[in-house]
Amino acid sequence: MKATNSGKNKQIIIHAGYSEASIICEALSSYQLAMQQLYGINSEEEKYIGELLHAIRNPEVIKQEACERER
Repeated sequence: MKATNSGKNKQIIIHAGYSEASIICEALSSYQLAMQQLYGINSEEEKYIGELLHAIRNPEVIKQEACERER
């Protein structure tokens, strides 16, 4: 797995395989449940984690050529 911080776009770009993404989703799901217990369902924290989970489960695929130009 490789993570790159794109400061100009305020994004973290993660290059991960399926198994790594699955482990990240599992950890975020557990964290989301903990936030629901602490702050309640539909809290700001829980929604933010839900957005992260959605982004990981539905990644934006960028062609390799476009990635090379961003660097």
